[in-house]
Amino acid sequence: MAGSRTIGIILAVGLGGLVLKGMLDAPATSTSSSASQHSYSSAPAAPTYPDSSISYAQANAEVGCKSTYSDQKKDDIFNAKYKDHWMTWSGQVVLLESDEVSLNVDHVGTQDLQVHFADKQAGYNLSKGKELKVRFLMKSGGGCFLPFGGREATVIR
Repeated sequence: MAGSRTIGIILAVGLGGLVLKGMLDAPATSTSSSASQHSYSSAPAAPTYPDSSISYAQANAEVGCKSTYSDQKKDDIFNAKYKDHWMTWSGQVVLLESDEVSLNVDHVGTQDLQVHFADKQAGYNLSKGKELKVRFLMKSGGGCFLPFGGREATVIR
């Protein structure tokens, strides 16, 4: 009998803890009548990112393979001037999937930029070897072996 009482107490304390945690984690709501007079958006505002007119050649010289800066300085510059900035670059399609494309921007070697399309079917009707201009949100730096990387890309014709 004492064992079942102990189990009951443990379960009650555990349940109480879950209820309390749920109350603490739940978003605050107001029950006042003035709150019902205001309209609130349930979705948070989408972040806006700055546009950049920096070319591939400038990026490569400053933070890419041609940069002579230390890796830390390149990372700091990339995070300040390139990451989460909208870029528009052109190049030859070298790798292609319906949801992503890799471009040879400087027409030397292989891919310099790999981007994922905002529309997951945007690459379906594109062709390897063709010139393509894309607007994308820069996410990762490039180097001598890896391309610059982006997402939310759209084809600019």
